[in-house]
This record gives sequence, C-alpha cells and structure tokens, in this order.
Amino acid sequence: MRTELPNLDETVVATARYLEAVTELDEDAVLAPSLLPGWTRAHVIAHVARNADALTGVLRGAQAGETRWMYESHEQRDADIEADAARTAAELLEDAVASAGRWHHAANAVHAAVLDAPGCRLPGGETWPVRRVGTMRRTEVEVHHADLGIGYTAAAWPEDFVTALMRRRERELSSDGPAFTWRATDTGESWSSGEGPSVEGSAADLVWWLLGRGSGADLSSSTGSLPQIGAWA
Repeated sequence: MRTELPNLDETVVATARYLEAVTELDEDAVLAPSLLPGWTRAHVIAHVARNADALTGVLRGAQAGETRWMYESHEQRDADIEADAARTAAELLEDAVASAGRWHHAANAVHAAVLDAPGCRLPGGETWPVRRVGTMRRTEVEVHHADLGIGYTAAAWPEDFVTALMRRRERELSSDGPAFTWRATDTGESWSSGEGPSVEGSAADLVWWLLGRGSGADLSSSTGSLPQIGAWA
C-alpha cells in the first residue's frame, strides 16, 4: 500500500518556490556570499542538491529493505559541496532541478509499510524513522532558501513551518541548552526550555535567531543580553 510521506505537499510547494529563485541567479549572483559564514550562494545551492540525493538514498533504501545513511562521512559531505560549488550557474540550476526531481520521485514511491523503517545520517549513527524525511527535506529547502539572502526571509515562511521549528527548538534546548522562555510579540505564543530569562521579538526574528542565524539584534531580553544557544545542528 502506497501512502503519502508526511509534509510531501508542503515540500513540493517550498521546492518550486526555491527553484524559481535559483533560476533568477546569474554567474555573479551565485558567486556572491550567502548569509552563512564562509559559504557562497553556490555552496548553499550545492548543499541543498546533495541533501536531496542523500535523503533520496534513505528512501530508496527503505523501499529495498535496507538501512542507508545520508553521507559516508562529514568530510565526504563537505568535499562534495565544495566541489559542486565550483559549477557554473547553469550547472547548479540543472543539478538543483534534477536532484529535487529524484527526491520527489522517491518520496512518491514510499509505501506505508516502510515509514517506520530506520534511516540515519552517518554509518553507525543514531537512526530515525523514514517518515521524518519529508519534514527534514522541507526544513532544508525553506531554511536554505532564506540563507541565499535574495529577499526570501523567515518572515515569508508558512505559519505552520515556523511553529514546527519553534517546537523543535524547544525540545532541543530543553534537552541540551540554556533555560529561558521566548515569546513572539506578533502572535502572543511562547515557548520555554526551562525557568530562566525571557526573550521577546517577532516570530520571524525569534526563529531566525534560534536557528543560529543573525545576531538577534531585533530581540529583547529580560537580562539585557541574549542566551548563548550555540550552533544549530
């Protein structure tokens, strides 16, 4: 029995939006710095493409009754991105479209029986159920689209996506991070990783900072300084 991978439709929409943006980038634009330190836009585009193929491999493995990992190693992942970032704008776009197509094909082929099959990031690493792949891919596309720094920002992210990221960061920081509360002044919603100071700002500014982006300059803290949350995995 075939079933739809969770977040598949949302990922299709996000990917179409992302690819349209990449289509508009010329040679100079892809070589310009992205919002990620040390990475050009070409690095970001290359990473999103290789992530598509990595998750495609996990899905195809599940269909074949195998546990497959996304990357052979961190070093190989980084080397592949570095190599692909040297491509021309046209080559980067072709790769972006093709890799997205491979992912969508694999996602549409997933059967209900394999959604709880394990996948993992690296050989021997912690496993997670294949049903998470749709959400993982949506996150990669949406966040890295904003990382391109070409006008698409966290303020444009769908409300359900922002809420999901807030809840994710609440879980992650509650497990391994500083204790504090953050409140979105535009929606009135709040989240907490434990008893501590309070941080306030718009939902877009908050989620961007919680993902390790930006300085949080538009946020306010009850202590006068923002908690040190470290890098986002």
